Amino acid sequence: MPNPEADAHLRLVRWLLPVLILGGVLARLILIVLEHGRLDDPDRYLDLARSLVEGRGLAINGRLTAYRPPLYPVVLAPLVAGLSRAGLPWGIGALHLALGAATIGLTHATARRWGLGPVRALVAAAIVAFDPVLVGQARSVMTETLAAFLVAATLAGLSIPGRLGAVLGGLGFGLASLCRPSFLPPALLTALLGLLLGPGAWRPRVERSGLLVLVLILTLLPWAWRNQTVFGEPVWTTTHGGYTLALANNWAYYHDVLDGPPGAVWGGINQSRWMSDQERETSGMSEPEADRLLRSQALKMLTDRPSDFARASVERFKRFWGLAPSGLVYPTWLRLMTRAWTLPLWLALAAGFTRRAVWTWPEVAAPALLIALTLVHLVYWTDLRMRSPVVPAIALIVAGVGIDRWGGDGLTATVGRSKTMARLFKKTMRH
Repeated sequence: MPNPEADAHLRLVRWLLPVLILGGVLARLILIVLEHGRLDDPDRYLDLARSLVEGRGLAINGRLTAYRPPLYPVVLAPLVAGLSRAGLPWGIGALHLALGAATIGLTHATARRWGLGPVRALVAAAIVAFDPVLVGQARSVMTETLAAFLVAATLAGLSIPGRLGAVLGGLGFGLASLCRPSFLPPALLTALLGLLLGPGAWRPRVERSGLLVLVLILTLLPWAWRNQTVFGEPVWTTTHGGYTLALANNWAYYHDVLDGPPGAVWGGINQSRWMSDQERETSGMSEPEADRLLRSQALKMLTDRPSDFARASVERFKRFWGLAPSGLVYPTWLRLMTRAWTLPLWLALAAGFTRRAVWTWPEVAAPALLIALTLVHLVYWTDLRMRSPVVPAIALIVAGVGIDRWGGDGLTATVGRSKTMARLFKKTMRH
C-alpha cells in the first residue's frame, strides 16, 4: 500500500542533495573570496600550464620536465589561454567550485549504487561537502581538488557492473595517477582485492581485475612514451618521487621533527641547508638520475637508522590521520573546529571498517584507497592535506554504518512503524 507520509519524507531527502551541493560550493567560495582571489601556486603548476599554452610542452625555465604530474597543468591550460592574469585566479576558483560540486554529486550517486538508502547517501554527500581539509584545498593551485573529483569518479565508475565498470575504474585510476602518482598503489591494491574478494567464479574476477589494470596501463602509456622520448627512459608518473622520499627521510628532518618540539613543522636553517646540498649534488644530472640518487639516499637512512625511520613512519601516520592541523601554523579556533569535525568521523570510519559489506566488490575499492595511500605516506612526505583526495572514500565507508537500519527500505519502514505506534497509543488512551 502507498504510504504518503513516507513518500513525502523521501521527496524531502531528494531535495536535500541540491542544498548540500550548494552549501559545499558556498563553503569553498567563501574561502576563495577571503583570499581575494589570490590562489597560492607553490608547485608552479601555472608555469607548466603557460608553457603548454605557449607551445613549449611541459617545461620549467625552458627545460622539459616530468617533475610534476601532467594532468593538472593540462586542465589549467585552457584557463591560462583564455583568461587575463587578473581573471585567472577567479577562473581557477570557478573550476575548483565545479569540481567540488561534481565530487559531492558523484559520491552521492556511488552511495546509492552501493545500496545505501537516501539518508545514508546524503550523509556521504554532506561529508564531502563540508570536510574542512578538502574544502580548504579549493583556495590553492594544487592537485587535491582535482584528485578528490577523480577518486569520486573512479568509485562511481567501479560501481557499474560488468566490463564497463572495470574500464571506467581503470581509466579513473589512471587519470588519478597522472594527477597524483600516489594513487598508483591504491589502483593495484583495488585490482588485487577485486580478484580475491569479488563475487562469482574466478574467471570473471580475473577478467575484471585484468581489464582494470590494462586500462590503467593504457592511460599512463602516452605519458611514459613522452618521457621515453625526452629522457631516454619511460617515467610512468613523475621524477619527483625520489625527492619526496628524501624530503621525509634525511638527517635534517629527523633532527628538527623527530627530536624537535611536538607538532613541529619542518623549516628553518637545517631545511635550507639540506635543500642546498641536494641542489648541489644533483646539479648537471638528468631528472631520472637525480630521482634515483635521492631515492637511494633516503633508502640508506632506512638501513643506517632503522629505529629513526620507524619513528618517522609513526609520526607520518599521525600527521596523515591527525585530528587537526599543527598548532604552530593554524589558530586555535580553527584547530578546535577541525577536531570537532574529525573525531566523530574517525570513530564512524573505524566502525565502517568492521562492516562485512565494505570488504566486497565494488565497495572494497574505498578501503583499498585508504589502506594503500596510508602505506605510501608512512614512507613519503606527508601532512594533513595529503588525505583530502580520499575524503569521498572516507565518506562512503562512514555513511554505510547502520545501513541495515537506515537504508532506503529502512526509512520507509521506520516511518510506517512510527505511524502504527502513534495509532496504537491513541487507541490505548481512548480505552
